[in-house]
Amino acid sequence: MISVVITTKDRKDFLERAINSIFNNEMLPDEIIIVNDGGKAVTSFKHDKIQFKIINNPQSLGGNRARNQGIELSSGDYIFFLDDDDALTPNSISERLKVFDNPDIVLAFTGVKFVNSSNLDTVMREKKPYSEEITNIKLLAKGNLIGSTSCVAVRRDAIFNAGLFDEKLSALQDYDTWIRVSKIGKIGNDNQSNLIYTIHDTSNQISSKYDRYLVAGEYMYKKYITDLNEYNISREFLSNRYLRVAMSASSTSEFIKYKYLIKSLKYKISIYGIALLLPTILLKKFKKFV
Repeated sequence: MISVVITTKDRKDFLERAINSIFNNEMLPDEIIIVNDGGKAVTSFKHDKIQFKIINNPQSLGGNRARNQGIELSSGDYIFFLDDDDALTPNSISERLKVFDNPDIVLAFTGVKFVNSSNLDTVMREKKPYSEEITNIKLLAKGNLIGSTSCVAVRRDAIFNAGLFDEKLSALQDYDTWIRVSKIGKIGNDNQSNLIYTIHDTSNQISSKYDRYLVAGEYMYKKYITDLNEYNISREFLSNRYLRVAMSASSTSEFIKYKYLIKSLKYKISIYGIALLLPTILLKKFKKFV
């Protein structure tokens, strides 16, 4: 049985786009769970072959709690996540489900096709999934190699054994969850880009709020300090932490970007970090950097 968990808040048009992308899949899920986190009430959707379950939170409980509500209400052996402003390609579900043919794999992810919110029909660039083996140690050392929640499907028992999404985190919650899931079993991907990820024109996108990454990074450093010390990867983790802060601050302040970029490079020199030394206005010509 397949479940899709969608979190949403006051984005009716995007939500309809996300759901229609599920309807257009060559393999349909058995159920769609919509968790409306404090927005205007979501009314029922209908499909002859899909059961809908809808939670309307009277006030926002946060994205992590909303996802956990959806997981807890789901019945599927495989759980796919989808943010309301993202969309699936027609073979997104079937291709990731094939990855689970290997019984050792507990998480299957896909690559991304990026679109802008002002032009949803034009793919700006594509990012294929990370092709090398992914372990929890590699995730701690190299950062989120898997991607956002919308890229991922998990086995039900694995996500519950991992402890669901950490509701104390206001950022990096996907990364944190993938680390814990990867301790339970193997990670696989479909070697394709079957998610359409929407980049918004405004700076309100969570990924642009650098202060959240700063706080979340400190929390995760303390949370995984034993592993970081045991495998001698603290410097790599801290370098990636400050690099992520610098990247998210690049659209807000060059001063803040350079402040945290220098901290990142002090812990570890990286090609990506060196490239980020260029002014943001130049980096925007190379869209993979900003």
